[in-house]
Amino acid sequence: MSKFEDIQALTAREHAEFEREFKKLLSTRVPLANNVIRYFLDRKGKQLRPLMTFLAVRLLGREWNNATIQGAVALELLHNASLIHDDVVDQSDERRGAASINHVWDNRVAVLMGDFFLSKCLEASNRTGSLEVSRVLCEMVTRLCEGELEQMSNARSHRMTEEGYFSVISGKTASLFAACLKVGALTVGATPDEVDRMGEIGEKMGQVFQIRDDIFDYFPTNAQVGKPTGHDIAEGKVTLPLLYALKTASPEESKKMFALLDDSSQLTTEDVNLIVDFAKSLGGIEYAQARMKQIGYEARKVLNTFPDNEGRAALAALTEFFMEREK
Repeated sequence: MSKFEDIQALTAREHAEFEREFKKLLSTRVPLANNVIRYFLDRKGKQLRPLMTFLAVRLLGREWNNATIQGAVALELLHNASLIHDDVVDQSDERRGAASINHVWDNRVAVLMGDFFLSKCLEASNRTGSLEVSRVLCEMVTRLCEGELEQMSNARSHRMTEEGYFSVISGKTASLFAACLKVGALTVGATPDEVDRMGEIGEKMGQVFQIRDDIFDYFPTNAQVGKPTGHDIAEGKVTLPLLYALKTASPEESKKMFALLDDSSQLTTEDVNLIVDFAKSLGGIEYAQARMKQIGYEARKVLNTFPDNEGRAALAALTEFFMEREK
């Protein structure tokens, strides 16, 4: 059994209840919608968000309840809605190694199905009976949208700084991870201080996850990762390895790379490979890995302010898994 499967095993009982509620909530009378839902669920990911929600409860030494399940359902629905909409915005043909919904059907179906997932998220949120859970979800959606828009703005204006990078990934990725731990804590009566610390842990875990994901872009395509080398660069997204290389390179080298990046819509495969090699040769990967490990250490420091129990151990192990994962 892998490290991740060991972590999953801790929450098997609540996850089974989550699966039942998740599928029940997505039931619809429209055949087309049911076909899309079935297609999407057949290609679901690791469902990290419900797992983190349940581990937050374990960390507090409490027992999960129906509000916990509904909160986890809301978070997973929200995550899936954002993925469906992202594929439309990015004009992506693939998701998790298979054809995306917008590619199999079309953009109209994908947008409406994303909206359907969002409406069901609101329903699940309402079922928690907690205005605080709803507030956390609303705040997360705002941050998610702001992160996406900031990334687009940065790509268009070529405002490339490490501070801007962390601002983007905090909105796009880390906000959801933080929401998972906060929602889990709120559904079992955590104190405001406990909820705040949960958010801090989740934020850092999300940053670790995204940095690792961005590092994948600098290595050959494989079936596990499901995206080609330089995919982000080709879309005008400048991530941490390249940012470091641009900052440390000679003025002449940086000028050459900026000239390529200034018109990312015209980048050839050779151009992308040149940029990838540039980032790798100047230690961009090593720098990103070091930053990722430092943030992981910071997450564990906050985690260690909670009692030593299986929830704490599982979240620490999950942070390590994020740093070591191959997909």
